[in-house]
Amino acid sequence: MFARIICCLVALSASTVVVAEGKALSLPELQRCSSQVQQLRTDSSKLTQQSQQLNAERDAINQSTAELTAEDAKTAQTDLKSGLALHQRRMDNQAQAAALNARIAPLRREIDSLNLIKADYDRNCSGRPYRRADLESLPESQRSAMRAGMGDVQVPYIDPASLATATTR
Repeated sequence: MFARIICCLVALSASTVVVAEGKALSLPELQRCSSQVQQLRTDSSKLTQQSQQLNAERDAINQSTAELTAEDAKTAQTDLKSGLALHQRRMDNQAQAAALNARIAPLRREIDSLNLIKADYDRNCSGRPYRRADLESLPESQRSAMRAGMGDVQVPYIDPASLATATTR
C-alpha cells in the first residue's frame, strides 16, 4: 500500500513538471522570445563575420611575429643597420597586435551579451508552445524569426588565448 502511494506521488510530481514545462507562452512572453530569436539570428551572423575577419588578421600578425623571430635568429648582433630595421618592423608588428587586441575586446563583450540572450531564450522560451493567434498578432519579422527557429543559429566564440602576440627585443 505504502509503495503504491509513493508510486502515485512520483507519477503526480513528474506530470506536474511536464505541465510546467509545457505551459504555453503568454503573448508578452512570446513577444520577448520572438525579439530574442530575431536579435540572435541577426547578431550572430554579424558577429561571426567580424570574428572571422579578426581571426584572419590575428593569424597574419602571428605569422609575421614568427617570421620576425626567425629573422632575428639569423641577423648578426653586430649588424646595426639590419638590427635597427628589424627592431622597427617588430615595433610595427607589436602596434598592429595591440590595435587588433583592442578591437577584439568590444567584440568579445558583444558575444558575451549575445550568449546571455541565448541562455535566457533557452531557459524561458525553448520548447514551450504558444498560441497560433498570438503568433499571428506579431509583426511579420518576428513571426518569421519564430518560424525559422534557432536550429541554425550559432553564437561565435573567441578564445581568450587567441589574442595576437607580438614580441619586442
